[in-house]
Amino acid sequence: MKNLRITKDAVYQYLLIMLGSLVFALGQLYFIKPLHIPMGGVSGIALVTNYLWNLPIGVVSIVLNIPLFFLGWRTLGRGFFLKTAFGTVVSSIFVDLLVNIVPAFDGDMLIAALYGGIVMGAGYGLIFRAGGTSGGVDIIAKWMNKQKDIPIGTTNLVSNAVVIVGSAVIYGNLDSALYAMITSYLTSMIIDKMIYGMDAQKSAMIITSKPKEVAGAIMSELNRGCTGMDATGMYTGDKRTVLICAVRRHETGTLKKLILEQDERAFMLISNISEVFGHNFKRLGQ
Repeated sequence: MKNLRITKDAVYQYLLIMLGSLVFALGQLYFIKPLHIPMGGVSGIALVTNYLWNLPIGVVSIVLNIPLFFLGWRTLGRGFFLKTAFGTVVSSIFVDLLVNIVPAFDGDMLIAALYGGIVMGAGYGLIFRAGGTSGGVDIIAKWMNKQKDIPIGTTNLVSNAVVIVGSAVIYGNLDSALYAMITSYLTSMIIDKMIYGMDAQKSAMIITSKPKEVAGAIMSELNRGCTGMDATGMYTGDKRTVLICAVRRHETGTLKKLILEQDERAFMLISNISEVFGHNFKRLGQ
């Protein structure tokens, strides 16, 4: 049964990658390609070669990714390689199969940049949720992070900026680079929302000398659990308790009021958290 479950999970993941690849291809062909909005990474280079020499976008993407696949296989593991290679090949096939079928958007470039970023972000989000990547620069970024401890975001930002600016020059429209920035931002935002969900909430760290009263108010009024840890004030040497709890965004105001009522000298830190799993929040595995 365990092997069967794993097999079903694997099939689901690869189907999710296929769906994401299709969505990405539709967004690129309908919104991005017709108005020559630059893209970063291998996809951007493939679009430029199609513009200059009418080479197939998908075939060029696969060819450019071949040495990167080897890099991913050698340094990042078999599972990562297989899903990344599958997603890259499938999305490339969809692009070349649909290039003469999908109609071209002929509206405003800003609208194309906005909706292109949203649609492609949704496609990438499905791929990333299944454990794959879009290939290309993502492989280089992960390799640089593993080998040189260079942040993934830094590598992506620099490499994509170079390709986008170069593409804008080739297209003869430097303003298109500005639209590309909009597309890239929206794509990243949608990816984050699909990976981490729409469940961004707040966490609170409360340092108090009245832990029972504060925790009791939180549990009774907000129905939220608390975890307490002993602490010592390094300036005064006084014993304190640190309470940690998670609340929904709209409950933050009530939480502040409750703390003030129970201990006006409490010290509280409130921070954003992307997801919350547990009682009264999401179930682990969602």
